[in-house]
Amino acid sequence: MNSHAGSPGIRQILGEGWDLFRSGFTTAFPWVLAAELTALLPFANPPGGIFTMDLSLLGDAGFWVRGLVFGAVQAFLYGVAVQRMAAHGGAAGAWRAVPAVLVGYICYEVMVAFGLMLTFAMFMLGAFIVGPLAGLVLCILPLAPTAAASTAMALFIFPAVLEKQGPFASLKESSRLAKTSWVKVSLVISVPAIALLVASLVADAPGLKQVMSGALSQLDGMQDAASDQTATLLSGFKPGAAVDRYSPWQIAGVLLGALAWWYTLAVCYAQYRDLKAAEKP
Repeated sequence: MNSHAGSPGIRQILGEGWDLFRSGFTTAFPWVLAAELTALLPFANPPGGIFTMDLSLLGDAGFWVRGLVFGAVQAFLYGVAVQRMAAHGGAAGAWRAVPAVLVGYICYEVMVAFGLMLTFAMFMLGAFIVGPLAGLVLCILPLAPTAAASTAMALFIFPAVLEKQGPFASLKESSRLAKTSWVKVSLVISVPAIALLVASLVADAPGLKQVMSGALSQLDGMQDAASDQTATLLSGFKPGAAVDRYSPWQIAGVLLGALAWWYTLAVCYAQYRDLKAAEKP
């Protein structure tokens, strides 16, 4: 393994990502935008975030079929965006990479969703037992490994599309590259991660506010309760009315999400390109 002495720093990588973000608006971004706009199609799965989706849908076979179909379409569109950004081939390569991108993305989403749900549960547990401050401290326990796993998997799409690797080989290559400069990669990807978080909060704002309000009201009511506390607490997490697919919040979230995902893709490609260049003799 070659030394990283003299390799670009965090600010330079972010600068290169920003340049890619700006220069790719007419070539690569339209494909990312098309991928994100599929969420607004009337036959797509109902909108909703990790904490606001209708959990009863998990028992509906149609929900999973639609998820796989739309996921494959999005994997193709993101594959084309990567090809255009890297000036590396065309749609044929993106079609070939669909299984690897789709499986890799599912693995990434499952890991992040599980970590965030566990983080939220730890926060509510600490807040209930001691107080909000204790909840914030306690939620760091699952958040740290979730962030570490996110760093390890963040670059998987580039080996999948540009190096024609399979899903698990792509995830393994992403982890290997991240380990060569772990701190720098973690700090670099944390910047677009904030952009993604903001876009997600915008889309889920009404539903998330309702869920949090219900959960906190349950916490207040449980202070003097002596029985069935767990069931009472969980009842506060139930989503309310279905999210309107075409509400201003949802449309704004989708559009902001497209910009945030495009920025994420550009920054991660700049980081991937730097790590690969550092390994060359």
